[in-house]
Amino acid sequence: MQVTVWFAIRAVMSGWIFTGGGNLPVCDLRETDWRGPVLFAVLCVLSLGARAEWSVRESIPGVAGCVLETEEISLFDGYQDTRLKLRLGNGVLQVRTDSNIDLGFDDVGLAVDGKDFVPADVVVDEKHIQFNTVDEAFLEQFIRGRAVRLYLRFWPTYPATGRYEASFSLIGFTRAYHQYKTCRGKPAS
Repeated sequence: MQVTVWFAIRAVMSGWIFTGGGNLPVCDLRETDWRGPVLFAVLCVLSLGARAEWSVRESIPGVAGCVLETEEISLFDGYQDTRLKLRLGNGVLQVRTDSNIDLGFDDVGLAVDGKDFVPADVVVDEKHIQFNTVDEAFLEQFIRGRAVRLYLRFWPTYPATGRYEASFSLIGFTRAYHQYKTCRGKPAS
């Protein structure tokens, strides 16, 4: 990330900012068209946060059919860092972690773009929360949204460590969801 910014800054500086000295081109700052270099720098910076977070996986041991997953992120769970990702498949959405989930509070769930809070339905294998009502209205929030924020609690047998939050970008979800539906043998609508 820092390397890309460095190259962008270096490219702009070497061609447009320096005004003489050495082999650098002389530039009259009053006559310089800054739109190109500024646009280049802005695009470089914007590209740093834009990555394909959603992808279709066709074969996962123990899972029938295709699934749609996010890239893993790391989240501190009160005691250690844990991996976290979302998985959509077989009519449910799971939040998969490496830490034990505490569903003993009613504030574990998700919200898309800060709108309606959707509580988690159940804990699966002690480490994953599951949303069972993944209907068209639920998915439409993901298609139209920009980010989904998760609200999690960990370690139910230990003293409460508080609620933790993590966000996943929904940019790219629509394209990946259409690929997922095609993979599942359903026409993409």
